[in-house]
Amino acid sequence: MRRLERKSARQRRARGSGQPTSKRLTRTYAQIARLRATAKRRAVDWQHQTTTELARAFSVIAVEDLEITAMLRSAKGTLERPGRNVAQKAGLNRAIAGEAWGRTVTFLEYKIRDRGGQVVKVPAGGTSQTCHRCGHRDPAARNGIRYACANHACGWVGHADTNAAINIYNAAGTAVSGRGDLGAARSAKRQPPCAA
Repeated sequence: MRRLERKSARQRRARGSGQPTSKRLTRTYAQIARLRATAKRRAVDWQHQTTTELARAFSVIAVEDLEITAMLRSAKGTLERPGRNVAQKAGLNRAIAGEAWGRTVTFLEYKIRDRGGQVVKVPAGGTSQTCHRCGHRDPAARNGIRYACANHACGWVGHADTNAAINIYNAAGTAVSGRGDLGAARSAKRQPPCAA
């Protein structure tokens, strides 16, 4: 892909302004489009396989209710108030769009619904900044992938994504787990999802 993109850049530079696109440049664009289509097919296939496994294994799945379109807004700003870190925000937007979070949730919703389960959407605000043990919320507690509770009485330290996942699970309101037990103890028995 990088080789073809460099090739198309060279071909665009060689073309004079106002001249029509050459057949070679058109062919390079077609090769790039084929590679991107292959990458998208592979990503969609992976998403289908992963969401099918999740739908078979669990009857309730909790996800953050992210406003993805708001997250993908440009940081360019206006002439009066130009944006900051525009290139970094553009890179982040490309990474978010490439992951296709919305498509994953859509796949989960219809596959779990077909099997009699449900997808619970939890408000995303504060899930990664709140301690799952004591409920203390402090934005400074998260430092990259490390979460250290700022409450001195608690002091829980661990992976930030683990903390957020537990908060999402707790906010989903499932009092009994899929295995039929409560709290921290997890039984080995697995309750299969059943269609209604």
